[in-house]
Amino acid sequence: MSADHTDHSAEAPQAHDQATEVAHAWHHFHENVRFFACFFGVVLLTVIAWSINFGPTGNVIAVFFFAAARSLLIAYFIATMFKQFSFVTRTFIFGAIFLAGMIFLSMWDSELKKIGDPIKDRINPPAERDVP
Repeated sequence: MSADHTDHSAEAPQAHDQATEVAHAWHHFHENVRFFACFFGVVLLTVIAWSINFGPTGNVIAVFFFAAARSLLIAYFIATMFKQFSFVTRTFIFGAIFLAGMIFLSMWDSELKKIGDPIKDRINPPAERDVP
């Protein structure tokens, strides 16, 4: 007539294999240790590079290189947490492009030679502006 009321095999939760879960945890642990080692290495290189004088242009390049390396590592770490969420990934990419644009605009509006304030230079040529 009807199914046996004592058979609950379809309702039983899936059994968890402890060895599989421990291996999975160790896998994540090793991923995180590698990330920490890389990030800590970039931070140490930043500290070491701070004590070296590469010249005015070289110092700016070194600062931007190490800042970009740290930012990329942080973006990679966050992206690994959101592997399935393409919306989050697109949001981070947009944020990175937006940040780069804001940095460019702030440098463009600065007093840096050959980069900053092109509108003011167009209105007041440098030969007229720099005369005391």
